[in-house]
Amino acid sequence: MLIVDDDKLVRKGLIVLMPWQKFGLKVIGEAANGEAALQFLENNDVDILITDLAMPVMSGIELMRTVRIRYPNIWLVVLTFHQDFEYIQESLRLGAIDYIVKLQLEKEKMDDVLTRIMGRITEETGKRNSTQRNLPEKNEPLHFQSGSGVALISLNTDAEQDDQWPERLPLNPGDYLTEAEQGVWLWVRESGEADWLTEKNLHECLQIEPDIVIIRLSDLEGFEKSAAVKWLREFRHRGLLYELEDGKRYYNVSLVSEQQNRPIVFDEDILDMHKRWSSLAWVNNDLIFDRFQAELKQMMLSKEKLESIFYSAFREWERTLSTGQLSVCNPIGSLMYWYEWVEWLGEIRRSMIELTNKAMYSRPIVESILKAADLIAQDITQQIGLIEMANSVNMSRSYFSQCFKDILGKPFNEYIRDRRIAKAEELLAQTGIPIIRIAEKTGYPNEKYFSRLFREQTGMTPSDYRQQQKQGAQLSDE
Repeated sequence: MLIVDDDKLVRKGLIVLMPWQKFGLKVIGEAANGEAALQFLENNDVDILITDLAMPVMSGIELMRTVRIRYPNIWLVVLTFHQDFEYIQESLRLGAIDYIVKLQLEKEKMDDVLTRIMGRITEETGKRNSTQRNLPEKNEPLHFQSGSGVALISLNTDAEQDDQWPERLPLNPGDYLTEAEQGVWLWVRESGEADWLTEKNLHECLQIEPDIVIIRLSDLEGFEKSAAVKWLREFRHRGLLYELEDGKRYYNVSLVSEQQNRPIVFDEDILDMHKRWSSLAWVNNDLIFDRFQAELKQMMLSKEKLESIFYSAFREWERTLSTGQLSVCNPIGSLMYWYEWVEWLGEIRRSMIELTNKAMYSRPIVESILKAADLIAQDITQQIGLIEMANSVNMSRSYFSQCFKDILGKPFNEYIRDRRIAKAEELLAQTGIPIIRIAEKTGYPNEKYFSRLFREQTGMTPSDYRQQQKQGAQLSDE
């Protein structure tokens, strides 16, 4: 069991009070939001996930959508504070087998709740077992006897897709065919044929299901079947993200090499990559742009981590350029594969170059102004003036002032003021830091001066702004 709720007391209460052991259940983890839950699921086997609906960072609905795709065998149960019909219907549509209403969860009803949930799991398990095809019997070997196999991964995300196509594959008696997760199949021929998947077979597979990727797997002999299935699930969500090329449908992969070569990435590495891309050093420099892309690809981050880097970086780019006009054809959330990310980065770069080159300055001049903008963003508390900043980028005061306004759309001092106010708004909305500390963190000498300037720019005091944001967040959660 994994329990997900942003209220720590609710999580602890459920863990302690519910009669889990009586029903053969065990809570092995807890998480405060959907993102933390997904991180937990990457390294832990979970059978049942109980999740709240309204949570920060990632809601329960978003979590369920993701789990439904990545971990289709996990049973989903909704934990809600009130019987919101729309949310409950959405959760049931996403595959939740039941829901628990917190206000109705009295001690004497806990047995009834778990009895109902386990009954529905038993019922649904029967349905699943009746539809499973070609799965190994319990007395079959746990390891592969053959040295090669093939993974078939459907790229079709349409809910109405044909899920019967594996039954039409050219199977031999005794072939091992199992579904690692929805649309991801592992097919191994135990007959010992060295090269059983011929070009004719490949063509036949693509005729049966055109929208699949075929991955020939080597080094399978002696490999544990369950380990191969687990690797395939992980490869679908991480490895294929970087391997897939537009239009390419056939790949060769060594399981042993894949496992050995997977990079180890620490939080500091991700933070450093975020800082690099948040800056604008890569916009007008081809070498830096290509290097940043290559190093990011080598890290092989998950789709979620890529999105977190660029959602935040995108907001920083718009603040740095004083614009809300950065436009791309495809939003970040729609990018599934690395080649799509490369196209997106190229598109956003062209948009930035067009935006900053409107004044028709030379590339070195634009790079100098963007460097100044980066220096401001790196430490918004610094009290650097126009003369010092012009000197830091080797430009005269008057020419720097004119170029800065033409390229970034605002005079130097106004630009710094707006960046500080924007940072203050972020801290007021997302943290509980005292206002006097926010004044310090945004480069203002005292709270009184900060509050007066903040009100002039936003029309309300910092405390009123914080309260308004808090009320808006509560309404959104409800």
